[in-house]
Amino acid sequence: MIEELDKLINFIQTEYIQLTKKWEESDYYTKINLKENLVCDLLENKLLLDAVVNYREFINQNNIKLLMDFKNFNSENATVNIRTKAKNSIEDKIENYIKNHENGKVPINKCFNDLFGLRIICNKELTFYEILNLINTKYSSQKCIDSSKDEYKATHIYFRKGSYAFQWELQIWNKIDEKNNIISHEKYKQNYVKWENESKGGKK
Repeated sequence: MIEELDKLINFIQTEYIQLTKKWEESDYYTKINLKENLVCDLLENKLLLDAVVNYREFINQNNIKLLMDFKNFNSENATVNIRTKAKNSIEDKIENYIKNHENGKVPINKCFNDLFGLRIICNKELTFYEILNLINTKYSSQKCIDSSKDEYKATHIYFRKGSYAFQWELQIWNKIDEKNNIISHEKYKQNYVKWENESKGGKK
């Protein structure tokens, strides 16, 4: 299973770099430092908010290709899904950060590190330390986090390219945790149904 995950991560990294370059050369792109600008600034600066929304639109424009590319990684050992964050989810996240995270004085890139996300559900169990070892050995530029909390059990990997590019998020679930993870997502209004709906284009 670790070999399959390795191939997926390598492919995501390649796709991320290529699509980020394409985005930077497109009309959707506005050069903004996503680390220096804060979530609270989104309420005062339309240019910043437009940058978030436009990146989502750019990903949606490439959604069919991404769906086809990542569909190839489905196997008897794992299932891979993708999704683009919906507009209402963007609005909800801004509101949540303003209310619950230092009045929104958090870098935009930390808040919106998952405008495009992937999830792999592994039938053969992988531990966080196995995944972390793979990242440290071959993909040290990426960030690997044990995101397990309460009933939710998962490892998250973030693909990033400096302070001017949005990150991508890969969630790694074990099949045995899927049921509890779905319940946990529903509890925090980030349920599995929402993920599946967004994976069809993120248009709500």
